[in-house]
Amino acid sequence: MSLFDTIASYLPTIENPKKLLSLRERIYNTLLVIVLYTIIASIPLFGISPEVSTRLEQLMWLFGSNLGTLASVGIAPPIVAGILMQLLVGMKIIDIDITKDEGREKFDNYTRVLAFFFIIIESLVLITSGNIVPNIYLGINIYLLYIILFIQLVIGGLIILLLDDFAYKYGITSGINIIILTVSSVALALRLFKLLSPPAGNINLFAQPTGYIPAGLLYLSEGNFNLGLAFIFAAIATFGILIFAVYLQSLKVEVPLLYFNINGEVIKYPIQLLYTSVIPAIFIYALIIELQSIFGFNPNNPIVQLLSPPNVIINLGQFGISWLYNWFNIFHIIFYFLLFVIGGMFISKFWIYAIGMDPKNLANYLTNEPTSPLYMRDPRIVEDTLRKYIDPIGYLSGFLMGLLASLGDILSSAVSGVSILLLIVIAGQIYNDMKRLNALHLFPLIGKYLSKNG
Repeated sequence: MSLFDTIASYLPTIENPKKLLSLRERIYNTLLVIVLYTIIASIPLFGISPEVSTRLEQLMWLFGSNLGTLASVGIAPPIVAGILMQLLVGMKIIDIDITKDEGREKFDNYTRVLAFFFIIIESLVLITSGNIVPNIYLGINIYLLYIILFIQLVIGGLIILLLDDFAYKYGITSGINIIILTVSSVALALRLFKLLSPPAGNINLFAQPTGYIPAGLLYLSEGNFNLGLAFIFAAIATFGILIFAVYLQSLKVEVPLLYFNINGEVIKYPIQLLYTSVIPAIFIYALIIELQSIFGFNPNNPIVQLLSPPNVIINLGQFGISWLYNWFNIFHIIFYFLLFVIGGMFISKFWIYAIGMDPKNLANYLTNEPTSPLYMRDPRIVEDTLRKYIDPIGYLSGFLMGLLASLGDILSSAVSGVSILLLIVIAGQIYNDMKRLNALHLFPLIGKYLSKNG
């Protein structure tokens, strides 16, 4: 037994259901996960300072974190662990055959171990970076307070890890999907429609500033037309990016793989236009946060400024057209756009070959899978056909993801462009999970719309 297997045997886990769960039970369990996450995301850490840093607010929304509560660690550890395991297996650094039950079990165990390590690392980073600060006025030894906070962060991370496991086995979809969809949709709704700002220092999940639309209407009623219209146009831009992301998520490219001369039938393999999903945008966003942290998130540092969202619409509302006369602002917009678009294209291409989504691996899978119509066909012919489509689609997928992510931040969307993309991608995954469980009849309007675009 390897070290990872030994550690995995000691980590808490959720047992598989002993009986086949009904759809109603899975829905109840999914709602239970949402309720439990909302509760732990509202329980403040004991011993924490009332002043909670908000400099990583957008990243916290992205990874289901609520800084200052038991949910401070969020779902970043299992997400990063999953991505790393895909890379290690796809690049053959770890030899695991995930087509077999034993291989899938080992993959899941190794992912849990890595997630546990990342929980510890992120807990330490949150404390040492100053994002989690102890309350020195409690009369408790400062070093003991740091230990207490660290233990609470690790426990909170483990609870979220168990919620993810429980949702995957007993719910409709994984806990990661549920938490991302909940946090992102709540954040988006509040940033658009919330009427009042929360009291200072409030760390509740729903403590968001006044929404764009109420703020815009308020400024218009006060005669500040520039800023009022800016908030309204930023809200419209948010809806526009949301709709465009939904449209792109629904598009597929059907690759003709085999032609039968007898009846003219063509076997087609559908490939999602956004082939690498939101992965390129997440990588770039994480890189931006890492680079900004190196410079201490200093807003006066030109590098930190370049890596921050340009927020063109809001800035034009505040400073007028003269804001565009500054050469640095123009360079900032172009740089930010190219960073996401060009970076997204290259990361997308790397990701395809790193985790085995490339034409060769896909062709081998299609020709070796007994249920595939291409079973026992020459994989080289299938590979050549796939290569004509997958390589260009890989670049295009990264370009489109970078385009949407950067436009969201450039046009001052209510939440980051990456958050909008992740929201749509996760909604699509949940739809597929519901379709697998034949649950769409419970949501006729959603099922009717998505079936047209699926």
